[in-house]
Amino acid sequence: MLNDDEYVLRAKRGDMDAFSTLLKKYSNAVYAATLSIVRDFHNAEDLAQEAFVKAWFHLNKLEDGNKFGAWVCSIARRLCLDWLRKSKDFPMNSFEMYHNVTDSQTNVEKMVERNLTKVSVWEAIDQLDEPKRLVTIMYFISGFSSTEISALLNISVSAVESRIKRSKNKLKKELVAVMKEMFEEKKVGQDFHDDVMWRIIPRIATIEIPVSNLKRSIDWYCRNLGTRVVHETTADAMLHLQGSNKIGVPTLFLCQTDDVSNKLGFHNTNTNIRHSVIDFYVPDLVRFHKFLSDQGVNVGDLNYKIGEGLGGFGFSDPDGNMFSACNIIHHGQV
Repeated sequence: MLNDDEYVLRAKRGDMDAFSTLLKKYSNAVYAATLSIVRDFHNAEDLAQEAFVKAWFHLNKLEDGNKFGAWVCSIARRLCLDWLRKSKDFPMNSFEMYHNVTDSQTNVEKMVERNLTKVSVWEAIDQLDEPKRLVTIMYFISGFSSTEISALLNISVSAVESRIKRSKNKLKKELVAVMKEMFEEKKVGQDFHDDVMWRIIPRIATIEIPVSNLKRSIDWYCRNLGTRVVHETTADAMLHLQGSNKIGVPTLFLCQTDDVSNKLGFHNTNTNIRHSVIDFYVPDLVRFHKFLSDQGVNVGDLNYKIGEGLGGFGFSDPDGNMFSACNIIHHGQV
């Protein structure tokens, strides 16, 4: 297995899988660092994500890759302090101390007792000075050993163990058990990782389509594909696709030009089939095929995979730009 320095070197060259490995390794440690400062689960997670994004874009500034974890923690700390300075009414009453998840066996009295105990945990933690609070939360959330925490915080192992011991002595025994349970529930996982990677991995922003008559094409795309115009000039227009309220959905950019020779398609010489570059997902192919045909759109034959109910068909816009409709969803798309 590679060490951190080797992963950092690969990440500096653009290897996102290498950065993903570092992210998974240190996500809870950095989250614990932000939580110890802002003491609010939601804001701590946002700031921890921001720290990793900032680290990705400033990775070339890190000279010793084996100090990646400590470096990201220091970035997170600075982000938290900036956040606190900008926050007008920082959070003594905004702790996410209550859990709304209960089962049918939980009565009101037990739920209130559980929540009050967790309030007491936060009140007790808040009495710890920041060094003890940081080590304590990191100990319960990150899953790192005292040795690993000492490397992250650049302090001795004995100092880490001493701070954990003093914190436990200051907290009541029953509160320590509840704290362990509470932080275990709040660890970050795959969603945290995916959110960070989404912010750094290239994704489609705009699909540019050459058209000869902008007004005609705007009408065609809006009528047949349900797009919505969000920007228009005499020479171009930006259209939102359905689902544009979802982050990551690309826009269509129609550009009026005399050169419409690129038909957004290609000839597959292996199958002798003409392919479109852009496929649209349509759950009801039969109805959509009939709708386009009724609109006078140039559509191809509807093809199904026999016995599976899956398939698609091709169609083209007024300039001959090729598209296809299919009812096949690949893993992770929807």
